[in-house]
Amino acid sequence: MSPINLFTFGDLLRHGYKLSGFCRGCSVHKDIDLAQCPAGRSYIGARFKCAACAGSVTITLSQIRTGNDAPLPALERWRGNSE
Repeated sequence: MSPINLFTFGDLLRHGYKLSGFCRGCSVHKDIDLAQCPAGRSYIGARFKCAACAGSVTITLSQIRTGNDAPLPALERWRGNSE
């Protein structure tokens, strides 16, 4: 298996990864809608603020689980295949 490069928001979507954010100020945990982020922008060093309290958000990168053949709405929107 060859390595993949994950530098941009588009790379994350293309390869089935997601970013989740956690606000320590108000304990809100949400997935970040990568389809709303500029595809060519680097996610490395990107900063997000909590929509609820404007606090700083800690980001977690993880792979989207596709073992159950569940649809990936964010990925499909980014690819332009939305219904």
